[in-house]
Amino acid sequence: MENQIDLILSRVLSGHASADDLLRLSEWLQADPKHREEFRRLKSYWDAEVAFSRSADPALTFERVRLEIRRRKRKRLWFALLPAAAVIALLLLIPFLFVGRSDGDERLYTYVSDKEKSEFYLRDSTLVILNQNSRLTYSEAYGKEKRQVWIDGEAYFDVTKNADKPFVVEMGDAFISVLGTVFVVKAPSGSDRITATLVEGSIRFEGENGQVTLSPNQRLTFDRTTGRVVDVSAVDTRAETAWKDDLLRYKSIAFPDLLKDLERIYHVRFEVENPKYRDPSVTVSGSFAKGQDVGQILSVIQRSLPFHWVREGDLYYIK
Repeated sequence: MENQIDLILSRVLSGHASADDLLRLSEWLQADPKHREEFRRLKSYWDAEVAFSRSADPALTFERVRLEIRRRKRKRLWFALLPAAAVIALLLLIPFLFVGRSDGDERLYTYVSDKEKSEFYLRDSTLVILNQNSRLTYSEAYGKEKRQVWIDGEAYFDVTKNADKPFVVEMGDAFISVLGTVFVVKAPSGSDRITATLVEGSIRFEGENGQVTLSPNQRLTFDRTTGRVVDVSAVDTRAETAWKDDLLRYKSIAFPDLLKDLERIYHVRFEVENPKYRDPSVTVSGSFAKGQDVGQILSVIQRSLPFHWVREGDLYYIK
C-alpha cells in the first residue's frame, strides 16, 4: 500500500494525477492527521527540489524528496509554479481536496479547512474564504444553469456577478440566492442556528416558511428547528468578517459568548465561577489578533471587566 501511495503522491505533486488518484489521496489524508502533515512536508520539499533541478522524471524527484525528509535536513525552500492542473494548485491553499461521486454519478468537489482558514477561487472567479473547521461542496454542474454550493461551517463569499446564473448556497432546508455580492454565512451542521450577514449588494434568504431579502450591514438569524427567521438586525460587518483577516473583533458581545468563541478558536475551556459573569447582559468590546494567546486577550478584557483568572493546563477559571 505504501508503494501505491508513493506513486499517487508522485503523480499528484507533478500535476499528472487522475480523478481516482485524487480520491485515493483524499481517503489517505483523512485516515490519519500524520498523513496530512507528511503531505505538507513533501509538498514543501518537492517545490524546493523542482525549483532547483527541474527534473524531468517525477518519480526520481519524488524519491529524492522522500530521502531528504527521512534525513531531516534543513534547507531554504525555493517555491516555483508547477505545471499542475488547477485542482492540484488548490491543494496548496487548503488542507486537501476531496473528489467523489454522488448517487447520480455526478462528480463532487469538497474543500475542507482544518485549524486554519482557507482561501480559494471557484471556476467563475468567485472568492471563497472558509473559516476553520468548515466545508464547502459543489458539483461538476456548477456554472451550467446555476452556481450552487453546499456549506457546513462558516464562509465569506465575494461572488462574481452573473445575472443569468444565480449563485445559490444550500444549508439543508434553507437557501441563499444572489447574483453578485459579498456576504458571510455561518451554518455548522451541529447547530440549530444559521446566520447570514450581508456586506454589500443583496441576498435573498429562503426557508420553509418564507423568504427575506437583506440589505447591506444586516444579519439574519434562522432557527432550523422551527424553520423560521428569528431575527434581522443591523450589525458591524467589520466585526462579522474580522476572522478572514486573522482578527477577532467584538462589539458589545455577551461575555459568555466571547468565551465560547475563544474555546472554539484556541481549543481551551473556561469555567466561570462568578454567576454574574454568566449573565448575557454582561458585554465586552475589543479587537484582538489571532496571534495573541488567551492570556493576552484576557488581560485586555480585564481593563473593562473586573475579574481575575487562573490557568490549569487548557482550563481557565474566571474568578
